[in-house]
Amino acid sequence: MSMDPDFQARYLDEPDADEGTPGWSVEHEPDIGGEPQAPATPSLPEPTVPYAEQRPGWAETTQAIDPAVLAAARAARHYDAPQRPADGRGEGRDDGPRHRGPATDGRGYQSPAVPERSELAQPSSGPMSAVTDAGQDMATRVPERHRPTAQSFAAPRGRGPADTGYEVARREAPASWEAARELSFAPSQANDSDFSNAPALRAEDVVAARKLPPEMGWRKTVYVGSGKTINLGAGPAEQRLREQIDLIKTNIPGNYLIGVVCVRGGVGKTRMTAGVGTAYAKYRTEPVIAIDANPTYGALGRLIDPTATASIRDFLADGNLNTYPMARHYTGKNGPGLEVLGANQNVAHPFDLSPQAFTAVLDRVRRFYQLALIDCGPEIEHPVMQAVLSKVDALIIVGTMNFDGAAAAETTIKWLAARSEYQALLRRSALVLNDVYNCANKDFLAKVRETMGQRVGGVTTVPWDKDLRDNPQLDFDALRRDTQYAFMDVAAWLAQGFRSGRTAQR
Repeated sequence: MSMDPDFQARYLDEPDADEGTPGWSVEHEPDIGGEPQAPATPSLPEPTVPYAEQRPGWAETTQAIDPAVLAAARAARHYDAPQRPADGRGEGRDDGPRHRGPATDGRGYQSPAVPERSELAQPSSGPMSAVTDAGQDMATRVPERHRPTAQSFAAPRGRGPADTGYEVARREAPASWEAARELSFAPSQANDSDFSNAPALRAEDVVAARKLPPEMGWRKTVYVGSGKTINLGAGPAEQRLREQIDLIKTNIPGNYLIGVVCVRGGVGKTRMTAGVGTAYAKYRTEPVIAIDANPTYGALGRLIDPTATASIRDFLADGNLNTYPMARHYTGKNGPGLEVLGANQNVAHPFDLSPQAFTAVLDRVRRFYQLALIDCGPEIEHPVMQAVLSKVDALIIVGTMNFDGAAAAETTIKWLAARSEYQALLRRSALVLNDVYNCANKDFLAKVRETMGQRVGGVTTVPWDKDLRDNPQLDFDALRRDTQYAFMDVAAWLAQGFRSGRTAQR
């Protein structure tokens, strides 16, 4: 450590003339106090820390500096760091000045000079001038003009565990929409393709379904008697009836033909055709027609609409029939809306219903009617029956609740099963036992189900009804409720095949 220059010049360099004089003492010196004072310790300047060795807290200090000044200062301070020897002396420093404008404090020590603001904006020179400012703090949003030109942005320099700058906190906190996405989806599901697998919002899950008021039975009495404030809903019987009506209303993609057959007469085929057809016409919106295919003066037209005078003969004779109103001119119609195309009733001018004539009738009917029922004669081997069975989509095989009527139905089933082209048709057919003699028996019905029920799609019954048996015209509303429900049951069962209806071109 070197001495103070004033102290050396005053006490060491000048010769003392009075050396050895007995009267000399330290009190003779006016500048020396009673107690000795040590020379002041010189304050060493803090060594300049290279940019790569920044101290903790540097980020907090630079936040208060103007961003433009900060960026320029960093560019100016890039230099080759000198290598210091192991003993810490200054031999390893550069020979040239380290700082612009050095200043001394009178003791020979130089302190680094802070460059002026106008000089900080000047680009630095030297070997580090081409180095990208990788440690630039992007949070300060340095303007584009202060960035190094013609250089790509390098990845941010990694910081050690000791760094506590605000950049680390920004990296740990994701964006708000990303955080919400992580909370809503599992990591393996956070991609755009998985949105298609998300569960759909259903109205019944969020909105209570309105309970339809009852329309029959004691539940309706309670609903009406309470001023329509107590709604118990439909009972089991009414609910089943509503389901049958929904089936009857099923859309038909094309045309659907239902044939009514039996190998003998007197079982009620014609009344079965009129009853099931009326059940369809009562609840469907499009017109429904019943066709009399009995070649021997069938009675279907008289049973549905006695006022109808036209027949199949007239229907085929019109060569300009190309619209529904023109077709409606040749059909009869009952109250619920079932139309009928009756057989020839003129005994003086018989009409030979051939397979070709019946095929021509069906071709015209399919242009104006989606659903049609065909009442067939008892002669199953008649040539017309071949045309009928080749066109229909389903069959109603009619029998009775006694042995003779059930045997006739069994013969019809065996005849169809013996021909391979009709075996699939049997599975789409229903066996209906008509209790025309009022002799229903549960054991008899169980035996029929056990024997003949294995060959057809289903077995059901129509109960005895005096109005159904004796009235010359079918009055559907005059029938007993059980009889109406039986016809609707048959119609609903057959309606299960409506979705597979074939088109007119077949």
